[in-house]
Amino acid sequence: MAKDRTSVKLTKHAKIKIIERNITLTEIKKILTDPIMRETDKFDPLLTHYVGMIKEKFLRVIGRWLDKRSFLVVSAFYDRRLKRSKH
Repeated sequence: MAKDRTSVKLTKHAKIKIIERNITLTEIKKILTDPIMRETDKFDPLLTHYVGMIKEKFLRVIGRWLDKRSFLVVSAFYDRRLKRSKH
């Protein structure tokens, strides 16, 4: 899947959180197209967690695919728990 073809949509919550956390849509697309880890959400099987490295931190993007090219982001955050568990 090409990065430029991936359409990212954001919930209201996600819009607020990515601004607060200084996360860009480009960084989110990078994680979606080239994750180092992918897992199904523990509580909602329709949601998937994508994890990758941005600026030497683990960025977790949570959401679901609406179709082959459109991803709805529910939340995104730098996952400190992963960083601690990897060192």
